[in-house]
Amino acid sequence: MMNLSSIRFLLAVALLGAAGCAKTVPFQQTPLAQDEVDRFLASGRDAREYGITTYQDAAGPRFESANRIHLDRSVQLDFSSPPKWPFPIVQAKTALSDAFPLLLDSSARQNWTVMQSMKAMEYRAFAPPTGEYADHVASDIPGYAGVGNKLIFKDLHVEYPIFYLPPARGGLGSLARIADLPGQDPRTAETREKFAGRMPAVMGAALMRSFSFLRFDFPGRTVLLSTSRAYRPAMLSAVAANLPMLNWRGRPAVQGTLGGQPLLLVIDTAGEFDLSLPGSALEGEAPGPLVLGNHSVEDLRLRFHGELGLPESFPARLGLGVLSRFAVTLDYKNQRVWFEGKPLPAAEESATTPEDETPAPVQYRGVPR
Repeated sequence: MMNLSSIRFLLAVALLGAAGCAKTVPFQQTPLAQDEVDRFLASGRDAREYGITTYQDAAGPRFESANRIHLDRSVQLDFSSPPKWPFPIVQAKTALSDAFPLLLDSSARQNWTVMQSMKAMEYRAFAPPTGEYADHVASDIPGYAGVGNKLIFKDLHVEYPIFYLPPARGGLGSLARIADLPGQDPRTAETREKFAGRMPAVMGAALMRSFSFLRFDFPGRTVLLSTSRAYRPAMLSAVAANLPMLNWRGRPAVQGTLGGQPLLLVIDTAGEFDLSLPGSALEGEAPGPLVLGNHSVEDLRLRFHGELGLPESFPARLGLGVLSRFAVTLDYKNQRVWFEGKPLPAAEESATTPEDETPAPVQYRGVPR
């Protein structure tokens, strides 16, 4: 039975159709006919018209001078997902749309959106076409890179955001994990499918890297986005682990151990599991604690990519079953990942001293930034 908060949330999302940025659409994607795909790609523009240069690296295409974020800004956003859902979904808008839900998915290399949002996003594909299949989820239809209208998070703006858009009608396939997990009762599955069908966009790791840091306070259901400030935890005693941030094909990752064995862990802020591993072995209890730095994570349940319908090319993925126990900060400025829990009793010390504070920026007149 859906609770009142869930009903209100889904009704609010349904109203976004009037803004042109989300509509009730079938969850399953239906590819366009070949002539429609050809017309879609023919409408593209050279990325250089927007001052964007395309490079190719080991992770895939990289778009220099895209995802431009205004400096010296920070904004705290509340989760807009129903209270019992741990997904970090926030409200964003463009210059042409009302607010719409946006999923923050650190396992997605790029941002993704749907055809129903093209007008509100002012999306234009790049020419020549730059397309690829989503590699963080199973996908039968590729997406094509393009530029959209600026994303607005209160007073924080992102200019020339890059989105990948599949030429297909229907919901966003990269949200399949929310709607199509095994073992759900039919009513929950139906609710989640409708929700995923109304989700117009996903923010991936390429845009996240443009921020100085993102602090996902999962217990408090907020996310703090900062564009310049160096991150310092408020209470040293609350820090459970502070690990070097690794890069796996453009995604944030950390090194841990499971049952005493080293394990590379991709941070997956949209993964509804504790820990998912490559392979197809039976799920079950972990062979030992997951150790992150000096912190041990107990009561861990293993899942496997095969049973979840996730690509086997990924290493282990650390999901919301673990992440939601902490406030998790992706500190891109210092290349660290912070896991913070409750501070120790009677602990009052702060990790930030006055000399650690980032000084106010000097305002130079007549010099454009």
